[in-house]
Amino acid sequence: MKTFVFLIVLLPMYLFGSDGSVNIDLQYNKAIKYYKEKDFKSSYNILSKIYITKLSDAKLSFYLGRSAYETGYYEIALAAFERVEMLDPANLRNKLEMARTYFMLKMYEDSELAFKEVLNNPNIPQNVRTNIELYLSKVTKVQQKSFTYATVNLDFVYDSNVNYGSLDNEYTINIGTFPTASEQSNTALQVYADIVNIYDLDDKNGFAMKNKVTLFLKDYKELDAYDVKYIGYTPSILYKETKYLGEFALNLDILSLANKEYMRTIGVTPRFEYSHSNTFRSIAHLKYQKKFFSQTVQYDLNADHYELSYSLQKILSPRSYVQANIIGIRERKHHGTRIDVDYDEYKVNVIYANQFTPVFSTELFAEYSRRNYEDHSTLFNNTRADNGGIGVATINARILKTLRLHLKGAYNRVESNQNIFSYHKYTITTGLNKTF
Repeated sequence: MKTFVFLIVLLPMYLFGSDGSVNIDLQYNKAIKYYKEKDFKSSYNILSKIYITKLSDAKLSFYLGRSAYETGYYEIALAAFERVEMLDPANLRNKLEMARTYFMLKMYEDSELAFKEVLNNPNIPQNVRTNIELYLSKVTKVQQKSFTYATVNLDFVYDSNVNYGSLDNEYTINIGTFPTASEQSNTALQVYADIVNIYDLDDKNGFAMKNKVTLFLKDYKELDAYDVKYIGYTPSILYKETKYLGEFALNLDILSLANKEYMRTIGVTPRFEYSHSNTFRSIAHLKYQKKFFSQTVQYDLNADHYELSYSLQKILSPRSYVQANIIGIRERKHHGTRIDVDYDEYKVNVIYANQFTPVFSTELFAEYSRRNYEDHSTLFNNTRADNGGIGVATINARILKTLRLHLKGAYNRVESNQNIFSYHKYTITTGLNKTF
């Protein structure tokens, strides 16, 4: 009898180790291995038995929630995601999973609110934003309505070089040396607004219709000649499967400068996204655009614009991501002999964003570009080539659920072999972001 009691006491020590945790950790690691292999049934079987010993482990609860979701245990998944929400309220991925789980439980109002909470965050990548819009189109279709939302930015801007004044005080051409325009700084009020409507077209095949209207106004305090007004309309058709997302968009734009219409454009943009994994994506788009300048004296600036872009996006954590983009651009004039229209341009840029806390987030952007013009200049005795760089840092602070304060600093510098086109400038922007 004493031997039997001894074995009963010894057995837990063997299973769990002297501190009661060794075997739990072994089981945890085994479950994570199954999870990464997408064997969610096996990972759920283990995690559902050991989670009670690690209730303060947000990662374990998240893995349990995802495993439960993929195996159809939606009530258990929701409970796990709610624990993560309490332990790690800045976890954007968890908020998305909660929203999806609400939808599967037919809690459509809760699902809509949860998706909108993530959509309100300006730090989410554009492709994630599109996926949320598609989910919301399905939620609202069940509620027999389409989904519409608007985002408005109201900003105060300081620009150190509104007129892109040259870095040098003078420039030299083959007929002499001349003074350049001096830099002019000014402040401006700026309004930017997006209105998006999206409607699910086909439950079985994943088609949706999206309409987007963009408005932009920039009013300088003194330099009225640089005031900007812009309106764009982009209707598109989207198709989504598990790993793929395709979009075909029509682009219509009107740009005005100093209260005079400056340019109209029309174009098409097919875009394709492929998910290599839950955290790694490829994104590509091809854009063709025709530019029509409105003033008669500028007709010879009319051009065809071609753009090809490829991006790699890595989700670093549930609250951060990094994205690298390679972009090739070509413009060719419709007619005329101007030498400042035809060019080829190449850009490489990187975006990093992190939601540090439920209140504060940041976004960093850096870009290098090279632009080579096609036509030789007899005045400069060379063909123009520009090298440029941009650095941008943004901090966002949530004030209310749908209201955020942002502060952005940007520095831009271009070095050209035709020195009149070399410039640098910095801008500081602060304002409010509101989602309706």
